[in-house]
Amino acid sequence: MAGLGGTIARWEKFRFNPPPSRQQLEALAAVIGVEGDRLQEMLPPLGVGMKLEPIRLCGACYAQSPCHKIEWQFKTATECDRHQLRLLSECPNCGARFKIPALWVEGQCQRCFTSFAEIKIYQKPLRFTQKDDLVSE
Repeated sequence: MAGLGGTIARWEKFRFNPPPSRQQLEALAAVIGVEGDRLQEMLPPLGVGMKLEPIRLCGACYAQSPCHKIEWQFKTATECDRHQLRLLSECPNCGARFKIPALWVEGQCQRCFTSFAEIKIYQKPLRFTQKDDLVSE
């Protein structure tokens, strides 16, 4: 695990510039038991910028699979493509900003303990116009 501390710290905070080297990915893969190619797939596509803050999430996705999805942090992302819902960056119950996903032990707001899966009812849906363009309501 020697030499991986910086790579892991950058990964946890969505800092992929510079991206991890193939050697770093393989070393990390050996430690956590995931194939290096699978780790590579978890990185953002080349040329796609990351928005470090605020941390965003889709409650509907989280209810189906309780994990953070990297796509929510892409600079271009404002909504969930799967559920056509606006992403949230703070708890709709108490207003606390979401902590980094590495700290999501219980899958709930760290201040008021509202479950991430429950917040989907607060997400604003997207609607389609006559031209089939997505528009936020």
